[in-house]
Amino acid sequence: MKSMDLRCFTRDEIKEIMVLMEQPKYRGDQVFEWLFKGAESIDDMKTISKDLKDTLKKEGYYLSCLRTVKRIESAIDGTVKFLFELEDKERIESVVLPDKERTTLCISSQVGCACACAFCATGSIGFKRDLTTGEIVDQFIWAQKETGIKIDNVVFMGMGEPMLNWENVKKAIFILNDEKGFHFAQLRVTVSTIGILPAIKEMADKDYRFGLAVSIITANDEVRSKLIPMNKAYPLAEIVKMARYYTTKTERTIMFEYPIFAGINDSIKDADAFYKMMRGIDYKVNLIPYNSVVGREYTKPEIDKVKAFQKHLMEKGVKIFIRKEKGSDIAGACGQLAGAIEYKE
Repeated sequence: MKSMDLRCFTRDEIKEIMVLMEQPKYRGDQVFEWLFKGAESIDDMKTISKDLKDTLKKEGYYLSCLRTVKRIESAIDGTVKFLFELEDKERIESVVLPDKERTTLCISSQVGCACACAFCATGSIGFKRDLTTGEIVDQFIWAQKETGIKIDNVVFMGMGEPMLNWENVKKAIFILNDEKGFHFAQLRVTVSTIGILPAIKEMADKDYRFGLAVSIITANDEVRSKLIPMNKAYPLAEIVKMARYYTTKTERTIMFEYPIFAGINDSIKDADAFYKMMRGIDYKVNLIPYNSVVGREYTKPEIDKVKAFQKHLMEKGVKIFIRKEKGSDIAGACGQLAGAIEYKE
């Protein structure tokens, strides 16, 4: 008999499970609510009858739980990085990023990553598997439980390319958004991608309320292909065209992430090329000074060059922000998540 994680199901799906078990639909609401009340097993669902619990277990249903292998906290800014172990012993990382006004959770969507971006630590692992919907939701549950901190924002910028695990990622967002669960606003969720066009088009056509961030890096297609091999499948010109479609169709602003590297994409000439490429799009820019990764040839740009890049685009009317580095002393910053490679017991 196949085991089925209840955290992988929406509330409506759990209601249908109840109907198949000849239970009233409202039992589905009760079961669903327990998934977010701290239940770690079916037996923890205190208001559910023993007969229903036994039936659920007999039918192969269970609740997934992450195991915290390691938790490390930055001495610089309070960033907390978790190494979680999954049921099959694979490992992922999640990062809690506290700030004065809000706390953001950076969630992983895959074990490893198939994109093999030249500057990213996760890319060195290669692709192992997609996370299930339940494993994605679990990161939110366990991060809040382990830290005792209320999560205000969620960003899919952890391990993996979320739009290559699109069905599970968007389902997890809908589950977190459910009013009987955490009722976590879709507007407080951002999905970061290197530019997987079919999923971006779906976001535009269905007008999902969660935010979209696209990692651009450069206006030079050849350079981008070297840094992001997936650029050959989804070339820069097509990504820009889709971004224009997205902002026109949704009337929403798109975030372009611009990791900036010394001597590669940090010049005023690079800034001008980027500006010219993005004409006609409603966008803002998150400028991300590269965080060093062991074994990678790329280096962090001088802060004066980063500020000059920002100033040049600001003078052209672009909304551009320099991302504050978080968790650099615990390898918790952008591009540094490496999962089991980093922690060997």
